Amino acid sequence: MTEVFTAISGLLGQGEDLVLARVIDVKGSAPREAGASMLIRRNGQIEGTVGGGLVEAAAIKKAPAIFSKKCFARLAFDMTGTGLTTADMVCGGKMELLVEYLPADRETQNIFTGIQGCRRNNHRSFLITGLPESDEGTGVLPHYLVSPGSACSTGSDGSADVLERLKDAVHSLAESSQIEIADRRFWVDVIRNTGTVYIFGAGHISREVNDLALRVGFMTVVLDDREEFANRARFRQPAEVVVLPSFDDCLRGFNLAGDSYVVIVTRGHIYDKAVLEQALRSQAGYIGMIGSARKKETIYTALLAGGFTQEDLNRVHCPIGLKIDTETPAEIAVSIVGELIDVRAGKRNEPG
Repeated sequence: MTEVFTAISGLLGQGEDLVLARVIDVKGSAPREAGASMLIRRNGQIEGTVGGGLVEAAAIKKAPAIFSKKCFARLAFDMTGTGLTTADMVCGGKMELLVEYLPADRETQNIFTGIQGCRRNNHRSFLITGLPESDEGTGVLPHYLVSPGSACSTGSDGSADVLERLKDAVHSLAESSQIEIADRRFWVDVIRNTGTVYIFGAGHISREVNDLALRVGFMTVVLDDREEFANRARFRQPAEVVVLPSFDDCLRGFNLAGDSYVVIVTRGHIYDKAVLEQALRSQAGYIGMIGSARKKETIYTALLAGGFTQEDLNRVHCPIGLKIDTETPAEIAVSIVGELIDVRAGKRNEPG
């Protein structure tokens, strides 16, 4: 879900309207859980998935009409096998999709930009969509964004009273689900920060790491002291790109916490060492540095002589990435992001 919302924010910001499909109800066994989402562009390109097979095909087939009429539709699927002539959807359950038009207007852009801001600041947020009573209809559905310290809405029924009642209702939700207020039903997406990757160095490997990390739901920040590398031509939205005066004091202004992932892939030993020293003084949940055994030994020896302990160095994943045979920047990125995914899953499964 988070990677889909990240893509929506970027595309709406470029003035592109979209269709969003979401699983809003599941009973029994289904190909995706409630909350799974997929965006559909006018050219047919998709991001995310609502289950593949006939379910996904139905949403994609419906999208041109949604674009044309600027409307919405609810699609129901029975996968119990009863009455089906194909085995594609025999999962044993039922599911319902909401397929809706998202205009690239200022109000809708503000909603999805707000979601990204909450994730970046490690705040949980709630995207609330007014559910229609009918299976199909024209008009844009109302949306509300509730987050710590702020709330905003789109649509004609975005009254202050409705917004206040929604704020009170959603904060106890742990997972995305439907709620009912004053005989009206709403779908609530519960959105958490799934981790921010700070990529130090903006070379070839960094580009691949950035793109892949975004695709699996991370936020990304790319930092380098070379503007010819750290720029929007190489790293598009929604990545944040920072041109540093130097790698000295490069973490100033960043509050690295347990959901922060530091990836050190600069252009030389001296810069890697400078970043690693600062990262070890932070609360980052993951620190990884690219390099050979000799490079690791040289830098670690210098850090130990400078007052760091072996326990400090044990926090570092070096050489960075899963132990697979890699050669190209893209292959190295798969190794690195694979390790980030593994570490993130471990944190998610920790007790408490």
